[in-house]
Amino acid sequence: MVSNDSGSIRQRKGKGKGKKKSGGPEGKQVSGKNCQQSPESEVCTPTAIGTPHNGSSTPDKDHVSKAFVQTTLDKQLVIYKPQKRIRRRRWFISGIIIGVLTALLIILYVNPTQNMHINRIQSLLEDFEISSLLPESLLPEEFVKDISRLLALEEPNTDSTTYATGEFEPALSLVEEEGLTKMHNVILVPGIISSGLESWSTSSCSRPYFRQRLWGTSTMFKAILLDKECWVQHMMLDKKSGMDPPNIKLRAAQGLDAADYFITGYWIWGKAIENLAALGYDSNDMALAAYDWRLSYYDLERRDQYFSRLQSKIEVGLRASGRKTVLVTHSMGSQVLQYFMKWVESDLGGKGGSTWVNTHIEAIVNLAGSPLGVPKTLASLLSGEQRETVQPLASYLLDHFMNRRELARIFRSWTGLPSLLPKGGDAIWGDLNGAPDDPINDIPNINTTTNASSNAEIPQTAVSYGAQIRFDDGRKELANQTMEGALKLLLSALDADETRLMERDYSYGIHRTQSEMDKHKDDHRMWTNPLQHQLPNAPNLTIYCLYGHGASTERAYYYTADNSNMDDLQQEPGTPSMRIDRTHRAHLSNVDIGIINGEGDGTVPLLSLGYMCAAGWRKKLFNPHGVRVVTREFVHNPLATFKDIRGGAEASDHINILGNRHVTADMLRVVSGKGHLINDQFSSNILEYAKRIKI
Repeated sequence: MVSNDSGSIRQRKGKGKGKKKSGGPEGKQVSGKNCQQSPESEVCTPTAIGTPHNGSSTPDKDHVSKAFVQTTLDKQLVIYKPQKRIRRRRWFISGIIIGVLTALLIILYVNPTQNMHINRIQSLLEDFEISSLLPESLLPEEFVKDISRLLALEEPNTDSTTYATGEFEPALSLVEEEGLTKMHNVILVPGIISSGLESWSTSSCSRPYFRQRLWGTSTMFKAILLDKECWVQHMMLDKKSGMDPPNIKLRAAQGLDAADYFITGYWIWGKAIENLAALGYDSNDMALAAYDWRLSYYDLERRDQYFSRLQSKIEVGLRASGRKTVLVTHSMGSQVLQYFMKWVESDLGGKGGSTWVNTHIEAIVNLAGSPLGVPKTLASLLSGEQRETVQPLASYLLDHFMNRRELARIFRSWTGLPSLLPKGGDAIWGDLNGAPDDPINDIPNINTTTNASSNAEIPQTAVSYGAQIRFDDGRKELANQTMEGALKLLLSALDADETRLMERDYSYGIHRTQSEMDKHKDDHRMWTNPLQHQLPNAPNLTIYCLYGHGASTERAYYYTADNSNMDDLQQEPGTPSMRIDRTHRAHLSNVDIGIINGEGDGTVPLLSLGYMCAAGWRKKLFNPHGVRVVTREFVHNPLATFKDIRGGAEASDHINILGNRHVTADMLRVVSGKGHLINDQFSSNILEYAKRIKI
């Protein structure tokens, strides 16, 4: 816990300023030196290596092992102390600031409106009070001036359509060419980590952040850098209840700006909002249903009444305009909406009855939806290793300023995260004999790589995805695990409370008969799994699945025992006892530092993106009332990084698909009432993969 006298940035700001460099009344000890100190001077005499600090005759071996510099003086090895801790800390934090600013520079470079944000960046630098953090040789005023000058770049001379952020395109063109105009009410449902989270706590640690976002915006970065313990307290949920910890209250930001930009210059829903506005939408007929993505869906309703509020907003929209609502979801938002449609029908939920969805919802547009889960969620919960690419700056900060133990502890407290664990078990994801989406290995020598030491070519082949977790370090007790085995392995790694909450909220199996569907229709654990519930009685509803493919995506993993943490595991439950095995495997073409890569959008594998849309929801068992399902695939075709780091108008990886010109055009046609003109478009092997899945 953070104490009252050190829990906030404001209380820390004065530290280190104007302090005299003194060692206390008794003088001080320095590694390898006997020192006597006066206000005017410091005289130290070098001592032999191993001489203890306390003057005894017993060598201080621990001190010797930590020696920083060794040299020879009078034929004796002596040790000199490195730079003082405060200077090392200043250089370290300087590196952090420069690294973050470099990332900001890269992002702002491709933003045509970047110069509007220069003053904000300068204010951010001033808020950090970098005069207390930078080395004395670097003047703060010059540092700020130099960074501001670097950020004030001239706009690249290129057509705006190459930008992922555009000038209200393609909406303006479609208004002119196809006569599009607003028709249906629109609600945007963001994915995981997209919604900003702001503090409403009034405890000592929380007061400096009252009504500021601790997830999203520059406040988050400042808190992680300068007040990490307080930030972690706010981000974690209570282990027992899965809700707010004592004296901590974090809530989802509201309004369109809750998820339009993650930070200045890094859009999420910003481009979609721009284009909808070009059709005539405003805050009266367009809303963003932000939510606290840390919570399980069950607790979202219990604590925030999220689904009750969403139901009310849709009903009010119908009464006010006479028009149904189009819900546009992204990523995890597609699962939130699946849960909502079952909840709103149920007598245990919204009590809307079996026809509510048909009466109130015109269409659902799933952008990069993940109905069958994401394998990288398993790695995050199992070993605290997260390589999320949706928010690069957030990922950079988390990866570099927290260890795996801290990350695993945070991830495991988020009861919403297990909703993204893969569903369907071995029937969907494969067994030890292979997987439906396995790469073709008919010609094992088709790819080669060069051994750097011998210049010899090494034949390459691809490894199967059937084993979700592989071990090849020779330990008999560590056997390869399919998806079902991997989930059991995860449960064994979780503590009793984490296991209890996960089993309370989720189910990951398959229902193969109508009787199973009927038996569990009011079981909320099934509502996040499309293989264990049916689409609503809504024959007038259309579900559009729009997703990208062609980007390397985490599909399975090589793991190894983490021996360094085995003892700690017994003392501190929750410490990951395994880690991804990053051994280089040059002979495997689809393995990179322990991660087995497959096809997808860079975050979600193709099986999860496409199976339900292309095949599952076209079966009567899962879609008994004939909801129309349209699947449209888009090949990831990014621009070169130097032209647009976000990939441009044809990027279709997981987050940048929200700026894809063709995807945006389809969304605009749907909200304009012309969705009936949109049909299936396949460009991947999903139909072939679906045939191999026996359900």
